[in-house]
Amino acid sequence: MPVLAKDQLKLLFEAGDLITQTTLYDFIDASYNPTLVGGTDIQLVKVSTAAGDTITINSLGGGGGDTVTAGSGIKLTPVGSDEEISINLDNTQTNLIVDGNNKLTFAGLHIKDEGTDIGTYKTINFVGADVLAQDSGTPGTVNVFIPVPTFASHFNTTDGSTNGTVSEGGFTRSASIRISNPQDEGTGTPFKTGGWAGTNHPAFNSKDPSTPVPITFTTSGQVTGFSDSNIGNANINVIVYDADGVTELENFTTNTIFAAGSYNSPSNRILVNITNFQNDANRKKADVQITVNIGDIFTFAGRSGGRFHVKCTMTTDSTTDSGASYSYTQPEVFWDANNDGAYPSTPQINGSVTIIESTSLPSIITKYLSGVEYYDLNSRFEINVNSIDKLNSNTQGQGGASNYNLLVEGTDYGLTPVQEPAWDNTSWPSGFSLTGWTNDYDASNISIDYDEWDITTSNWRFRNTDATIKSKAYDPWLDSGFVNSNPSEILIDTYGVTSDKLTERFDDEAQRLTRSLGSYQPIVSSSVLAPSGLTNQTTSTISTGPFCQSAVVGGTLVRPDKFYADDGNSPLPSTVISNLTGFAPVGGGGNPDYNTAAYGVTSTYHRLFEVSSDPPPGDDNRNRPFSAFELTFSGDFGTSPDALTALSSNKMLIYVRPLGTSGSTSNIGYNAIPYSVHGQPFFGLTQDPPTSVDAPDNSAQIRTTIATPTPNVIDCSFGSIPAPIDGFYIEVHLIDEEIKLGGISAKIIFSNGSPTSESGGSV
Repeated sequence: MPVLAKDQLKLLFEAGDLITQTTLYDFIDASYNPTLVGGTDIQLVKVSTAAGDTITINSLGGGGGDTVTAGSGIKLTPVGSDEEISINLDNTQTNLIVDGNNKLTFAGLHIKDEGTDIGTYKTINFVGADVLAQDSGTPGTVNVFIPVPTFASHFNTTDGSTNGTVSEGGFTRSASIRISNPQDEGTGTPFKTGGWAGTNHPAFNSKDPSTPVPITFTTSGQVTGFSDSNIGNANINVIVYDADGVTELENFTTNTIFAAGSYNSPSNRILVNITNFQNDANRKKADVQITVNIGDIFTFAGRSGGRFHVKCTMTTDSTTDSGASYSYTQPEVFWDANNDGAYPSTPQINGSVTIIESTSLPSIITKYLSGVEYYDLNSRFEINVNSIDKLNSNTQGQGGASNYNLLVEGTDYGLTPVQEPAWDNTSWPSGFSLTGWTNDYDASNISIDYDEWDITTSNWRFRNTDATIKSKAYDPWLDSGFVNSNPSEILIDTYGVTSDKLTERFDDEAQRLTRSLGSYQPIVSSSVLAPSGLTNQTTSTISTGPFCQSAVVGGTLVRPDKFYADDGNSPLPSTVISNLTGFAPVGGGGNPDYNTAAYGVTSTYHRLFEVSSDPPPGDDNRNRPFSAFELTFSGDFGTSPDALTALSSNKMLIYVRPLGTSGSTSNIGYNAIPYSVHGQPFFGLTQDPPTSVDAPDNSAQIRTTIATPTPNVIDCSFGSIPAPIDGFYIEVHLIDEEIKLGGISAKIIFSNGSPTSESGGSV
C-alpha cells in the first residue's frame, strides 16, 4: 500500500488505528534510505544503537560561510539582520582610490620634476643615455641606475670601459709555411690539411715533443657578464675544429661561472681560468684565459698535427646581463708535431757532399802570382749532395718561413750560398736540379746536383788544405746540421790589379820587374820563381847572396819558403804551406814546391816608381827633376817593430836607381850604382855616382829619416847631385826571413814649380 504522509499517520496513531506489519516495513524502507551522500558543506554522522541507527547531518559552512572578523583597515557594520563590510582607506594617500563606479583601484605613482607635479602614472618608462633600468633578479625589485654605470667590455669586444679583445698566445705563428701532402687526407694519416697541401699557410710547432703544446686565448682586460651565484647561467664554451672547419675535435662548456677559479674539461685538454673576479655595478667582471692543449688533442686523435682552429664563446648571465653570447674565432693554423714517433721529424743528410772543379775546361778560370796558379773570379765548380731524408716532415721551409729548405755553402771557395726551395724549380739557378723530391710528407733519398756554381766573391783569398763546402737541409723548425765535403787543398785569389805607377800593395805583379840580361823586364807571373843562384842582383858586404826571387802571397811580399796559409781572407802567417805540389788548380801542369833550401836565401823584388805619363793638361810631370822622395811602408817587419828599424839595422834593404837625370851623369837605370835607403842615414855629401854599392864612405846613403813619429814613412834626398827625372827603380832585399812586406807607396817631391809632388795611394 502507499505510504501515508506524516500528518496522516499521526492522526491514525492518535485515533488508535494499528499499522500492519506490512505497512510498517514499507514505511521503514521509504523513510530510511540506506544510501545518503553528503553535499557541499554537509557532513553525515551515523550512530548505531540497540534501538536502531540514527543519522546526524552537520553543516560545515557554519550556516552560510566563514566567520567574517573585522581587522586592521576593515570594519563590519550591522545592516538589519546582515552586516556590511567596509575598508578604511588612509585619507592622506591618493594612490589607492575608489573610482566613480565604487570600485577600488590603483591610481598610480605621483611624479614630480624638481618639485613640480608632472602627473600620476601607472607605468614609468626610463628614457635617455644616462639612465638604466634593469631587472634586479629579486622578485618585485627593479634597479634604476642614474647615471648609467660604466661596465667592463664584453668578451672579445671593446663595448665598455675595458679592452676585452682576445689574443692567442703560447706559441709563435709563422705566417707562411709550405704544407706537405699527408698519406691519407680522409683518415688524417698522419694529419689533415683541409686543402692546404702544396701551398703556403700559417703554421707553428712546439719544438719540444714532450710538452702538451698549450696554446692560450687571453682577454686583454676584464670582461663583464658573469653570474653572481651558482644559480646563474654565465658560461664559456670552447670548441676545437678539425681541418674542415666543421668537425669538432673537442667541445667543452663550463658550469656556471660565478667566482674566480679553474674550470677544466673532463679530459683536461681544455682549461678556463678566471682571475681578478670583481663587482661590475650589478654585474660581475673578471680576466679570462683559456688554455687548449692542442698537442694532447691531436695525439688523442692519432695525428701528428694538422690544420685546425679554436672558437671560444662566452654567454653572459641572463639576469644580471642580457644573456647574449660573445665569440672569438681563432684564424686557422697548421700545427706540426715534428715528433720522433711514427712520423718524420728532423731532416737528415745521410749521404755525401762533394765538390769538383768544372768538367768543362773553358769554365775553369785561373791566374798566376809568383809562379803559383790560383782559381780566379768566375771559375766554375760542380757539387752533389746525396740521400737527403725526412725533408718534408709535414711542413716545409726554413727558420719558420717558406723561403727555402736546401742550403749549400761554399765560403772557402768564395761561392755564393745556394738557398733553394725544393718545391719551386722556377727559382733554381741554371745547372741546379733535384732528384727524388715530391711534396709527400715522408719524401726521402733526395739528391742535389749543381754543375754551374761559379766563384762570385771579389777580393777573396783562400790558401789551405781544408777547403770544404757544406750542406744543410731544413724543415721550418729544425735542420739537419751541416754536413761537410772532404777537405781539399786549393788556392784561390780573386783580387784584381791594385798597383799603379806609384803604389804597390802586392795584390798583383802588374808593375813587377826582373833584372836580367842587362835590362829590366816585366816578370812572367806563370813562371816558377828563380831559386838560389839568381844573378844580376845587387851584391855588397851587406847583401852577399845567394839570392832568389821573392813571392807575392796574399797581399804581401815574402821569402818563397815562407809561403803561408789563408783560411778565407783570414791570413795564417805562422802556417807555412810552401810545398804547393798537391794544391789545385793544376791546369798549368801543377804548382811548385818552394819548401826547399834553394828558396831559403835572401829574396829580392824589383819594380819602377814612375811619375804620371798622362797628366792632366798643363800639368805635365814628365821630365821634371826631383830632388827628394818619400816611401811609405806597411806590413809585418819580422823581428823589427817598423820599417825604419828594419832599414837602419839592414834587415830589409832598399836600393834605388834613378830612371833618368836632368844632368850629364850616366848613373841611371839598370847599370847605375844604386843609392841605399837602408843602413846609415844621409849626411849631405852624396857623391854622383856613389863610390860603390853600400859605400863605406856613405856616399850612397840617401835616407834622411833618423827618427819619426811615423817610422813607416821614410824620407830620402839626392842632395846636390844632378836631380833625377821621371822616377826610380827599387830593389828590395828581405834579409830577415820573417818579414812580410804589405805595401810600398812612393811620393815624388819635385825640385820646383807646381805641382810640388805626386803621390801614390795608401798601402
